[in-house]
Amino acid sequence: MSPPRPRLLLALVIGHGTLVIPPAASAQRYILKDGAALAAADVTLASNALVQQVKIPSGGTYERRFPFADIARLEFPEPPALDEAETLATAGQGEAALKLLEPVYRQFAPFPKTPGSPWPRAASLRLQCLLLGTDETAIGAAARELMQTGLGPEVTGVAKLALAQLDARAGRESLARLMLDEIVKDAPPAVAARAWLLRGDLAAARAAHAEALECYLHVPAFYGQLDDLMPAALLGAARAYKGYGDTDRAERSALELIDRHPATLQAAQAKKEFNL
Repeated sequence: MSPPRPRLLLALVIGHGTLVIPPAASAQRYILKDGAALAAADVTLASNALVQQVKIPSGGTYERRFPFADIARLEFPEPPALDEAETLATAGQGEAALKLLEPVYRQFAPFPKTPGSPWPRAASLRLQCLLLGTDETAIGAAARELMQTGLGPEVTGVAKLALAQLDARAGRESLARLMLDEIVKDAPPAVAARAWLLRGDLAAARAAHAEALECYLHVPAFYGQLDDLMPAALLGAARAYKGYGDTDRAERSALELIDRHPATLQAAQAKKEFNL
């Protein structure tokens, strides 16, 4: 999880007090391919176009339309809701996170691949939050949407992993394993690491504790730079150790999880399961 982005403040010291002045709101602009800039406040979104009301000197207005295809990039500050939602999702509060994400997801839905659009991050976080719940129809639709947008191998891989997870939940382990084998071929590190976590979950569901442990420990051994995946790997390892009777290592893994990642859903689960 990326750290929250700091807000810059200008502080003026007056006498014995401090007056804090927030910075002016960052410009929200659509930059067209011809270099022209349109302020977001001056246009509305219609079907496949931005619409600007242009005043006529003699009175009245007319509509000027700018097709979405003519937009080169967006210049919008990243919505604070994304960081807030990511923090909530990490803590397992999927429903609360979704309430923050949905407005951003809908606002930028017309621009899934436009440079500067926050939609890819919003949509990916939205899928992560849906996976915390049980609405399989919504999960499947969100995953297929991400796959169809063609946002690159990492986003597509995460979407495929979500579909494999649905197969696993439904008891279709053979299908899930086949998909995982396909996913890890030339997968980016973040996708491959998640695939190992899901492989561990599948093995754990069969009570194949040694196999599960190998999968979970693969993540810190080969993808240690992906800090956001460590809580799931540590919890999985703790459960696997416990499964085949190594209570000392199980407790050490659980304590490491709680110490290093205290605000995560996995830490809360470890405290409950290991009475810590």
